[in-house]
Amino acid sequence: MKLHSELTWEPAADIIETEKEIVVIVDIAGMTGKDIEVLTDGKVLRIKGFRKDLCQSGPKQFHKLEIQVGPFERVIELPVLVDHTNVSARYEKGLLNIRILKLNPSERIRRVQID
Repeated sequence: MKLHSELTWEPAADIIETEKEIVVIVDIAGMTGKDIEVLTDGKVLRIKGFRKDLCQSGPKQFHKLEIQVGPFERVIELPVLVDHTNVSARYEKGLLNIRILKLNPSERIRRVQID
């Protein structure tokens, strides 16, 4: 189920799990880090932004348009619970690289004090 408008597009993403973290790599070329927003609550990762049309203004004739422009959003359900306070993101060469530390299994369970 898509949680966004049909006017948005979804960039391709790779999701990799290592021993200590989840790594998400998103292919969104032609932007800057300021054009991208990354949000997480520890269960879901949401990446959104707006890619501007790179064509110069003035008269033109299009022969093929395959590069998507405009608003985008990618919502990824994370495969494990992560520490949403320990996230880093770097945008380089058209790829957004997000690293989120996984929660230690002992941190997932909390003993509740009974009064």
